Amino acid sequence: MKTTVKYVVLKSLDYQLGTPLFQEEIDADNQYFDQIPAVITYQNLQFKVKSKELKRLQLPEEKEDSQTIIVKVVTI
Repeated sequence: MKTTVKYVVLKSLDYQLGTPLFQEEIDADNQYFDQIPAVITYQNLQFKVKSKELKRLQLPEEKEDSQTIIVKVVTI
């Protein structure tokens, strides 16, 4: 399943509130949401996951389902 994961900063000294940290597009199964780690490292900083949101989309004319996951993080 095509999966887009967007990481958004909630609280940090280096980033403003709501700043998109990064985004990745991967091919993952529908269980990936539960497999996202509690701590993410990006540019030598560690971020703790505070919340996750999942949106799945299934279009009849497309053969593949897609999902978007928004991960909200704070610096540790």
